[in-house]
Amino acid sequence: MQNTKSQNLRFITEVALFTALSVVLSFWSLRLWGEGGSISFQMVPTMIIAYRYGYKGGLTVGFLFGMIKLILGAYILTPVQAFMDYPLAFTVVGFTALTVPMVKKAFTAKKLGLAGLWLTIGVFIGSFLRFLAHLLSAVIFFGQYAPKGESVWLYSIFYNGSYMLPSFIASAVVLLIIARVYPKMVTVA
Repeated sequence: MQNTKSQNLRFITEVALFTALSVVLSFWSLRLWGEGGSISFQMVPTMIIAYRYGYKGGLTVGFLFGMIKLILGAYILTPVQAFMDYPLAFTVVGFTALTVPMVKKAFTAKKLGLAGLWLTIGVFIGSFLRFLAHLLSAVIFFGQYAPKGESVWLYSIFYNGSYMLPSFIASAVVLLIIARVYPKMVTVA
């Protein structure tokens, strides 16, 4: 019984700390556009928790972070757009956990290159799903910003890709460095 309580306390504590870390990292970002979108490391804590605790941890931190971003000041047109761009977009980053079994197996086998590959694939999955949430929101709610004669889809892909691709690369690099220096950060819960 005591062990379960301490595991729950550890989980709650790490979720709170990593959510707070995401918030702090979101303030240190390179803003590309006035309407939103910035390059940052804010997804990294969600991804780390996804590797430590699987879907439960990743989706929880992503959702909490998305809600805090919404509360701290968000660009809101409608409740659906707000949901898509904040809670939904950051919650799906937790699907980085899809590659947890492969990462743990590779680390156990001491195949660091393979572990790095699976980590990168997981970061891509979480980043791509966030990109899709922002893309759909942009097409549905921000299509009027597309230049005359330009496809709303192409404009939205370029706009969201301009900050999501660098954010994916930055997050992958940071996670790979963390995994190399301190593998337990991404393999032990």
